[in-house]
Amino acid sequence: MTDQRPRVLYERLGEVLPAGWRDAAPWGYPHQVELAVIAGVFRAQVPQSSVDSVVDTVMRTRHNALLDDLRDLAANGVPALVQALGPRWGDTNVLGVPVLRAEVIHSAAAALVKLGVGTAEDLRRIAIESPDDVESAILGVRGLGPRTWEWIALLSHVRIRPDAQMKAYVGNAVGGEKPLDAAETTELLRLTARRFASDERILAHAVREYLDGLPA
Repeated sequence: MTDQRPRVLYERLGEVLPAGWRDAAPWGYPHQVELAVIAGVFRAQVPQSSVDSVVDTVMRTRHNALLDDLRDLAANGVPALVQALGPRWGDTNVLGVPVLRAEVIHSAAAALVKLGVGTAEDLRRIAIESPDDVESAILGVRGLGPRTWEWIALLSHVRIRPDAQMKAYVGNAVGGEKPLDAAETTELLRLTARRFASDERILAHAVREYLDGLPA
């Protein structure tokens, strides 16, 4: 029997996702993991236009770098990163936490390097092979929470496991006798994205934005 759940989820999401959601998610930096980490830390708290300014500044400051090696980002240290971010962004703190964004970015890079992550391709591979280790490393950085990790993953084209809210929403949308696990939720999002002529990364981001906008 054909699984009807992707069709049901497609219909439910078609009712709630805003027009233009396919184009709302930024393409990101699938081959420039340094930019993905930098932009992810900022995007969790500032508008996309500001993130574009940050990325442009970094690319101009480090114009000779390929920006796809977290070992460089970690080795260069916080002062070099403050300089790369420029006078507008280099000395800004994470909102609500008295720590420089540059320090958070550096700590995230160092934590991932310890796991063997150098390039964006490394991050995509290791996030699949050892998701618990990657999440623990990232979330162990002061000033970096789950939403920031989601942005880093989105911008680096990393597949991450859906959280409890996402699993519950998809499960309620399609019905069923038992809760969905992470693998089932991911597969349903993948199959549903195909119906939308999109991909799982973009659809999952759209659903997350929708869930974040719901009343608490």
